[in-house]
Amino acid sequence: MKNKLFFFLTILIINFFALLSAKTEEQFNFDVTEIEIKEQGNIYKGTKKGLVTTNDGIFIYADNFKYNKGLNILDANGNVKIVDKIKNLTFLSKEITYLKNQEIIFSNKKSKMINESLSIVSNNFKYNKNLNILNTQGNVKIEDTNEDYTIFAEQLNYFKNDEKIITIGETNAIFQKKYDFNSKDVLLERNLMQLSSSKNSTIIDNDSNIYKLEKFKYFYDKKILNGQNIEIQTNYQKEKSDKFY
Repeated sequence: MKNKLFFFLTILIINFFALLSAKTEEQFNFDVTEIEIKEQGNIYKGTKKGLVTTNDGIFIYADNFKYNKGLNILDANGNVKIVDKIKNLTFLSKEITYLKNQEIIFSNKKSKMINESLSIVSNNFKYNKNLNILNTQGNVKIEDTNEDYTIFAEQLNYFKNDEKIITIGETNAIFQKKYDFNSKDVLLERNLMQLSSSKNSTIIDNDSNIYKLEKFKYFYDKKILNGQNIEIQTNYQKEKSDKFY
């Protein structure tokens, strides 16, 4: 009888810790200066700076936190810094919202994403952690210090797994201080080191030549420009210039 009772209690203890572990995996881990728990343990408020971590490699630093346990949503504001140590991404912003169930982090404030030499600044962003896709809007600026290019757009999608960036709408790109591209809906393939667009484009080089093309592809590692239906105007800033078709 005692053996049966001991076995039963052992099973209960194992199940209890298994359930506790499962619940813990869904929650955030708080390391804050001050914490307030409200609404029967459903709302957690952390203030005066701190750190919130997850079990899948996310570190969030901020001045203030608010966590809704029922919805599994974390809000952070004030000098927010998010580090994804598994995917090697860093986000800087004034405030963010983390929808843990959907694995989506977003902000409607000016923000910056950093991935090694690449940085993307925008007025707002949405990062889908599961798909590893970043959507940004508003005064978007891309900069790669290693490859020496800067791109300006109003909206873009960064497909991190494929290392592809697609801009939406008007786009200005400056590469290696040699070419200044003005186009629309530009595709940047970072693994292939090429920039392309199928829309009408205008390119100015550092020798004062203007290229007007129906579409183009620029291999920026080799500094080779290919285009279709090209019109070239040489020395456009000088009194005498020539046009070629």
